[in-house]
Amino acid sequence: MPTLKKRLMQTTAMTLALTVGSMGLIGALAGQSGFGSAIAQAKCGGCNPCAAKAACGACNPCAARGGCGACNPCNPCAAGGGLASGCFVPRLQMAAACNPCAAKNPCAAACNPCAAKAKCGGCNPCAAKAACGACNPCAAKNPCAAAACNPCNPCAAAAEAPELTDAEAVALYECVLKAISEKSAYFEDAGEAKIIKASWSDSGMAEAADFVTWKNFAKRPYVSATHGGRFVTNHANAIGAEAYGRYEKVGAMPAGGIAAKPSFTISAQGEAMLDTLFLMEKASAGSFPDSNDWIYTAIMPDGSLMGRTGGQNSDMMEFCVACHAALGEGQDDLTFLPEELRVQ
Repeated sequence: MPTLKKRLMQTTAMTLALTVGSMGLIGALAGQSGFGSAIAQAKCGGCNPCAAKAACGACNPCAARGGCGACNPCNPCAAGGGLASGCFVPRLQMAAACNPCAAKNPCAAACNPCAAKAKCGGCNPCAAKAACGACNPCAAKNPCAAAACNPCNPCAAAAEAPELTDAEAVALYECVLKAISEKSAYFEDAGEAKIIKASWSDSGMAEAADFVTWKNFAKRPYVSATHGGRFVTNHANAIGAEAYGRYEKVGAMPAGGIAAKPSFTISAQGEAMLDTLFLMEKASAGSFPDSNDWIYTAIMPDGSLMGRTGGQNSDMMEFCVACHAALGEGQDDLTFLPEELRVQ
């Protein structure tokens, strides 16, 4: 009788073989979107007949797709809606100020950048075009008819992560870590100061707050295709840091070693939007044979627990188990960041 881990690896391999072809594993995982938007808000109900149903319900056209599919909102690595951090990329924030529709539904009539020339028309790629309909891909379409024009559709393609300079990425992440450490982040909205609780620590798990003090093995945040196209970094606690720092020569992570991968996206306004915190903790030998003694945990940006191996919503972590087992073979199921971004 094959173990759960072997069955998961076989299922993943079969799914990838059918889905990927010659594109490769990373191609299949790239561009994932919409876990947080899978249960759409009421205003999107008309766009999504499944809006009122569970994200993984039979009504969801993506539910039947493979675990690593780009169109599967049940995938814990799919990008969610995120939580405001109060940390911005100044260059992107300034560019957004030149686009009055940046935060709105791109398919709404009010957001048609060709409807009128704004005072910062030079910042508007449609300003010089006479035919406004052609300039707005959603203008002539029913916004519910196509995924590309429907931000309420959990299968719509995720916005491509903006390119950041090294200095921008480092400064933004330093701000994010400070916001988490201080337990609250301040930001301006419509001229009123608001406070957003720093997210993951609200889960009550010590490591969800402590990871900010752990060694960070990434020189700068980078986009991870296997984590929904989010920006991520790689931290390890004191027990696991020495082994983790050997990267592919890790051998085996000692029991108690924890790797943390916080993730965030960047909004149209240039703000870091905190997303899922991924944790991998090595348990004592024989504790969780189906996951090679790894405890996988995913914490949502509001501190709610998406799932934890052997605990709440454990089945949600089977995706992580399968993908890490397939990608991290020979290195204790761990996967590592690109070599040029590694802290030695």
